[in-house]
Amino acid sequence: MILKHILSRIGQMIIVLFVLSTITFILMELTPGDPVDKVLHLDVANVSSEQIEATKERLGLNQSPVMQYFQWLGQIIQLNFGTSYQTGEPVTKALIFYTPPTLIIAVLTIVIVFLVAIPLGILAAKRYHTWIDTWIRILTSFTVSVPSFFLGTILIYIFAQQLNILPSSGLDSIAGYILPVIALSIGMSAYYVRLMRSTLVELYQSKEVEAARLRGMSEHYILWKDLFKPAIVPVITVLGMSVGSLIGGTVVIENLFGIPGLGHFLVDSIRARDYPVVQGAVIMIGFFVVLANTISDLLLLWLDPKRRFNKINDTLKRQGQDGDIE
Repeated sequence: MILKHILSRIGQMIIVLFVLSTITFILMELTPGDPVDKVLHLDVANVSSEQIEATKERLGLNQSPVMQYFQWLGQIIQLNFGTSYQTGEPVTKALIFYTPPTLIIAVLTIVIVFLVAIPLGILAAKRYHTWIDTWIRILTSFTVSVPSFFLGTILIYIFAQQLNILPSSGLDSIAGYILPVIALSIGMSAYYVRLMRSTLVELYQSKEVEAARLRGMSEHYILWKDLFKPAIVPVITVLGMSVGSLIGGTVVIENLFGIPGLGHFLVDSIRARDYPVVQGAVIMIGFFVVLANTISDLLLLWLDPKRRFNKINDTLKRQGQDGDIE
């Protein structure tokens, strides 16, 4: 069952990446500007028309967009993202260099979100309508509405400029990850605290909890044996779908903190009209988003046996219908 689900997800991943790559190619073709202008610096350099044509031929830009697309698609099938217009280096080599910082920031952010959201969500639900719950709701209502780049600016001013205890940019040490991760985590944590709280409050009011209390079960037992798994399911579901926006947030954060990550690299490549790099970076981001959704689905199948049972039943029904048709 799980293997079949993984194979299904791989098929979906191929389709998503194909559609994503096609849309990216079309958008880059429609974007104003010429990569040759950036490569030869035509705004400041005096270049002959022969050099311009030679550069177009070298980059394959003298062909029609349709031919360029199919040539690029053929490279992608071979896992070859082409060569950067600006550096002449393979795009794959650049992606291997710039991807790890982005992944580290994203993974650390998810870990912080879990470590903050789950305990505070449980605490707010258990202290429902007390001063603790009220303060948690007020705090999360404020922080969830503050943009991450604004938080990042404040963090730089306090911890880098005033206190001078953390770096404001770069990754010269592991401390360079602290401020970017905090800037991304605060708003996300607030949202998931509220999600965990609302889910648990609803579960606490269910008939199953009332029956468990009548049987003499302790509140600790009810929380961790009966409620925790159903409460964590919506958190994992929404978090899996939010990975795309999280990676999108790293684009802003990496530029703010001067981190040489995939987002920073992507923005620079868009400015330089470096089409192969842009297309490769977008496909890389799409791959990690689909991978995160797949991991999320597998976790849900493990946490929620009913979901796994329903998937098996759906498969058996489809097979039965196919047999009836035959």
